[in-house]
Amino acid sequence: MSLRTRFSLYCAIVLFAFSVLLTLLVAAAAFYDSKVSSKEAAFAKAEGASFEVRKIFSEAISKVGEAKTRWELTRPSRASVEKDLVDLFQNDKRFLGAGAVFEPNLFDGRDASFIGRKGSNSYGRFVPYFHRSIKNPDEISLEESVYYDNTDESGNYYQIPKATLSDFVGEPYFYPLEGVDIYMISLIRPIIRQGRFIGIVGLDLKLSDLEEELFFKRPFGDGHLALISPGGKYAVHGAKGILQGKNAGTPEVKEAIHKSLSSGQPFAYLVEGGNSYIFPFSMGTYGKNWAIEVYVPDSVLWNDLGPIILRCLLITFALLPICLYFLDRFFCKYVSEGLSEATTFADSLGAGNYSAQIPDRKFQDEIHHLFITLENMKEKLLAAIDQQIRSEKILRESAEIYSRNEIIRLQKEELEEALGELKTAQETLLRNERLAAIGRISGAVSHQINNPLGAIGASRENISFYVKRITILLPFLFEYLSQATEPEREFFNTTLSRTLENHKEQIGKKFRETRHSIEAFLKQEHIEDAGDKAAVVAELGFTDCPEFILQLCRCSEWDRISEFLMAVRGLEISEEVIHRSTDRMYKIVSALETYSGIAKEDKERRVKISDTMEVVLGVYEGAGGNRVTVERNYISEATLRCIPEDLVRLWTQIVDNAYQAMSGEGKLKVRIYDVESKIVCEVEDSGSGIPKNIREQVGEVLSSGKSEGEGAGIGLAVAASISKKYGGSWNWESEPGCTIFRFSFPKSE
Repeated sequence: MSLRTRFSLYCAIVLFAFSVLLTLLVAAAAFYDSKVSSKEAAFAKAEGASFEVRKIFSEAISKVGEAKTRWELTRPSRASVEKDLVDLFQNDKRFLGAGAVFEPNLFDGRDASFIGRKGSNSYGRFVPYFHRSIKNPDEISLEESVYYDNTDESGNYYQIPKATLSDFVGEPYFYPLEGVDIYMISLIRPIIRQGRFIGIVGLDLKLSDLEEELFFKRPFGDGHLALISPGGKYAVHGAKGILQGKNAGTPEVKEAIHKSLSSGQPFAYLVEGGNSYIFPFSMGTYGKNWAIEVYVPDSVLWNDLGPIILRCLLITFALLPICLYFLDRFFCKYVSEGLSEATTFADSLGAGNYSAQIPDRKFQDEIHHLFITLENMKEKLLAAIDQQIRSEKILRESAEIYSRNEIIRLQKEELEEALGELKTAQETLLRNERLAAIGRISGAVSHQINNPLGAIGASRENISFYVKRITILLPFLFEYLSQATEPEREFFNTTLSRTLENHKEQIGKKFRETRHSIEAFLKQEHIEDAGDKAAVVAELGFTDCPEFILQLCRCSEWDRISEFLMAVRGLEISEEVIHRSTDRMYKIVSALETYSGIAKEDKERRVKISDTMEVVLGVYEGAGGNRVTVERNYISEATLRCIPEDLVRLWTQIVDNAYQAMSGEGKLKVRIYDVESKIVCEVEDSGSGIPKNIREQVGEVLSSGKSEGEGAGIGLAVAASISKKYGGSWNWESEPGCTIFRFSFPKSE
């Protein structure tokens, strides 16, 4: 089979398949448009039917409202009410009847006078109900209303308006008239007089009359209309009257219908042979929705599709031969002739005729590119012959290249080995530098902990001494207080309590001034041994000599009383010394624990820069005692995503250098602030400064300004590398008494 024949056959198959697909798409689009149109038409039909139903119901509610208003504002007679009830429906054939039910003795207060009267019950309660005769619609009958006191669904028409004081449009129900159960709807309004419920008035609509008036005609051929009550039951069914009072839809659809009635949103569902459309609508001020169901059979949709599909197929088969003819002529002229010329040119090249030239063509199409490709192939064949000649020369040179590569490989291995040794040496220097810093911190911490331990030991001995003295003096004190007068006991108790409350201790010049002032006062009061007694009063923490102490100074037992008070005062002071010492040791240990905990972290997280600085400062403050004053100025609360140990290592190097430069005594200033898009951290010390002979090498590895054996010259290099790791930069400035190291990090969200 020739290429031309295959091309024609393939084109015919493709065109036929495309035409069939196009026909199907057109049919699908037409089916969709028809379905959308039928849906819109169904909702339009439903809206029209709902309008008619609302109109009938609105007229009924309006009529009932007129009677309700008239009976609320006036006090009509029973005969007048009965006439109003007849007037409500007599002239409107759409309504079956009208009725009223009044509470006992609330209509006119004369129920007992109407016992046995037609339209009243056996107690005279006014419950008239007028309706058209079933056999003769022109005849009006009066009966007594029934079911109004029932608590089941049959009494809803009275009980619900009574309970809610609102209008009521009940579910369709069967009501017995003249021995026949009539399927109807009641439209009820409550009668409220002076805020009190007295009864109801309502109109009844016979659903068979409503069906004949609005739902008898069948739309869309075999379609139908139906009225659905708020309870989801068929009130009227235009096609199957037997469904009146039955649940609308299948059990699966019933829940969807209830949701539609609750939300007021229309929806559609598939039924056998077509689609049903539910259109909810509201009924006046009554809170529940009713719905119109429109059934559209599928036959409406398919009737229009047949002609469309037939027209599409006829057009396809009419145009197919014409398209094939023109495709064959096009292929012959523009494809097959060019391929024949290309085949002839390729045969010449295969025979070794490299002087053959490609023919000229009018069109720059794929066949032209095929000729260009064949021409390029010819050029490459010629080049391949030349390349083969050169390849022998290249092979001879490859051995020499291989030997050179081997030399380069050996040199690379030597360089990698040297680099590994260099890294090991650098890590060793860094470890030694950190160990040296840890050693300095440990020694200082040990010294700082020894001081409070010594104070605690001395206070313990003092407490032991004071407890022994108090134990010896207690028998005397009990004897003295038992024999002392009431004022003397009061003076002693006041002095003891004031001594225990006074936690301040006077020392040095202030103590001497206080003692001299009290001594002068005691001499003025003619107190013996005024100097010794003034010293005791000052030791007890008093700044003057109040009346209760003055009286104790005149006491003959002053020596032993003052000794007891001094022992109590000594216990208080010793306890305060122990408290301050333990607090000092807790702060030192807490700072070391925080420092140790952060040093163990190895994962990146977002940390506040000032927190990492505080960890380092806490350790060095604990280790440095009170000889180094630390001044903090944290303006920025910025954070940085990093490994916390890295920043702790950086600040450790800088702070350790500062403490060494100050020889453990001076002022250290730390500032953290923002400058545009950067976070700046400054550490300033009052040390001797960086020596001038090494300033050009600051930050380089193995460059140190410390004495030999004190530093390895790697601390600032480590700090610089950590700063660079997180995109930062650093600089410094130094002069005797003021050295500042400044680190900048980029801000990040």
